[in-house]
Amino acid sequence: MDLKGKNILSTKQFDRAMLISLFEEAKSLSSDSVLNGKIMAALFFEPSTRTRFSFEAAMLRLGGSVISNADMLKTSSATKKETLYDTGKVISQMADVIVMRHPEAGSVAELAKGSSVPVINAGDGANEHPTQALMDLFTIWMEKGTLDGLKIGLVGDLKYGRVPHSQFDLLKHFDSEIVLISPESLKMPEGILEGRDCVEVDNLSEVIGDLDVIAMSRVQKERFDDESEYERVAGSYVLNGALMEMAKSDAIVIHPLPRVDEIALEVDSDPRAKYFDQVAYGVSLRKALLKSVLL
Repeated sequence: MDLKGKNILSTKQFDRAMLISLFEEAKSLSSDSVLNGKIMAALFFEPSTRTRFSFEAAMLRLGGSVISNADMLKTSSATKKETLYDTGKVISQMADVIVMRHPEAGSVAELAKGSSVPVINAGDGANEHPTQALMDLFTIWMEKGTLDGLKIGLVGDLKYGRVPHSQFDLLKHFDSEIVLISPESLKMPEGILEGRDCVEVDNLSEVIGDLDVIAMSRVQKERFDDESEYERVAGSYVLNGALMEMAKSDAIVIHPLPRVDEIALEVDSDPRAKYFDQVAYGVSLRKALLKSVLL
């Protein structure tokens, strides 16, 4: 796996061997000071809790330093119409790696054109969230011991959700069955499917008993013109105790967070719920990624 000096912009950069190598590194990497003297710039043009903090924690635990702006749209030179290209040129004179989130698809790649240091995509609009998908697969790999031979359900907004888009792309490298579970209006786009053969259903209760992994995501209210239609659809994708009784005893539940009401609080105490464990896995995965692009 040779990622030194490279941008991490898309899940399409990874193949099976690279993924396993990265996961092995994340599993074994200790918190020594291998990145002492290195600086990470965190540029967030969109709100974030887990992604920004986990990248910053990862960098600090490896002995590096962080410069960060959590509100770039309002407090950076973006307010003065500075282009993303120029921002990349400027920040790369001060930092060794840039982590960026932005609400517009393609924006991170645009900044990367101007940067002379590696740029990591922390989410660009409805396009991709590659490091979230990497940590999701890492979570499955750690909890199930494999990414092959599983039945994995992607649940919720599969049309606009950047996380399921990235999950779906990475899972193509493994011999597992993917079940797509969403309302008709939020099905996975054909451009993401790329002709791959997978099961598509609109009822979670019909398939939950067959799933080894239940990958939840939020049905996004802002995508609906009719609020009553949103309420009807969103209510069909709430994972609660009754549904968990129908799930396999060794199934796991993952979610990128934040959740709204698509996972009931009662599920938190279920040992199969792994969405908070994912946060720790995310720090480990991002430590391995930062080390890989910098050393």
